[in-house]
Amino acid sequence: MKQLVVILTSLFAWLPAFAQRTLTLEECLRIGIENNLSLAGSRNELRKAQHLLSENRAKLLPQINAVAGFNDNFNPPVSVTDGSAYGNPYNVTKTLQYNASAGLQLQMPLYNQTVYTAIDIARTMNELNRLSYEKAREDLMLQISKMYYLGQNTVEQLVLIQENRVRLQELRGITQAFFDNGMAMEVDVKRVNINLENLQVQYDNAKSMLVQQLNLLKYVMDYPAEEEIALTPVNPEQVESVSLTGLRSDLYELQLLESQKKLAGQQKDLIRQGYLPSLSLTGSWMYSAYTDKARHWFHSGPSNHWYPSSGLGLTLRVPIFDGLDKRARIRKAQIDEENARLNYENMRKNMETQYLNATNDLMNNQRNFQKQKDNYLLAEEVYQVTTDRYREGIASMTEVLQDEMRMSEAQNNYLSAHYNYQVANLTLLKLTGQLDRLFQTNTTH
Repeated sequence: MKQLVVILTSLFAWLPAFAQRTLTLEECLRIGIENNLSLAGSRNELRKAQHLLSENRAKLLPQINAVAGFNDNFNPPVSVTDGSAYGNPYNVTKTLQYNASAGLQLQMPLYNQTVYTAIDIARTMNELNRLSYEKAREDLMLQISKMYYLGQNTVEQLVLIQENRVRLQELRGITQAFFDNGMAMEVDVKRVNINLENLQVQYDNAKSMLVQQLNLLKYVMDYPAEEEIALTPVNPEQVESVSLTGLRSDLYELQLLESQKKLAGQQKDLIRQGYLPSLSLTGSWMYSAYTDKARHWFHSGPSNHWYPSSGLGLTLRVPIFDGLDKRARIRKAQIDEENARLNYENMRKNMETQYLNATNDLMNNQRNFQKQKDNYLLAEEVYQVTTDRYREGIASMTEVLQDEMRMSEAQNNYLSAHYNYQVANLTLLKLTGQLDRLFQTNTTH
């Protein structure tokens, strides 16, 4: 590509909107991680899980409530007691019509295993949300990187099309001169013009595709849609191969399923612990008053005297029979735990298969890329030789156009092979836990 620098300069001169801000892959990744709306939602879920943990911890602290009540016993109840000590067979006591009470009540768990397990479950949920965020972050990095590579590929396609246009324009000038001197037919000029029009259509389509790709990239990054961006030029010589260190055992997908398996076991334990007794501390500090007339509340006297009462106590709760509800829930939880284990094993084997296939794809795409690159350079050389022979009157226009078509096909194959090589490398970076290397990748020439 002898004219690459010149073509790139002219390309971005024709597309001034794209030159406003050139973003590297690292910049796109940082902007996306900071601004992406879905990732922001994952961060909110992470904070929500932390509040859930605090909520469950609060259940171990004393619960103090202020209480107050007022009753109008318009048909007051009576109590009947043994009155033989007072010379009567029964002692009948009538309750006063109005009574009121106010005070504080205390309740605090001294031992409740279900509360302790609920705190452990909240910690596991917190870890699940953290892992979900990290996985969403990785997925976003993969998405942005693939879109960035695709955009770079499209820009490179525009460069190659423009190079081909320059060659054909030179060929048209030669053919037109031949025709003017009676050395070529008019149909030869038309053939060149047709190919030039086809290249213009390809160029316009690639340019439109690039605009759409950049718009989608801005959406994923939550970058202002009205601001134009450009990508750094692709450098096919700087595809950094991943270190084949083997499948990482702590990939976020596996950690998530491991935590889900742990959570299923904790939920089963929580149900089982419903059979255990619980012990709570209770207490109260109350004042009560009674009167037979509502107006007596507003002047002093024995009828509106407030009587204090206070005390501490222990409450022991021992479950005896729940209609076999817990047994059914335990069996259901055991199935959930077994399914979580199966999901983990299935994912682990799936990731191992992905790693093996990705390694094979990387090697294959690396070979294909090198071969397609050699084919492209060879086709370019053959086209140049045929063009020179055409200038000398040795080769025909048909040979020139056939070689031009082969060169264009070789260019497309080269671009596809380069993109596939980048994607295969990206997949292995993820499977080997090296995705953060993208932040150090130098994507400029």
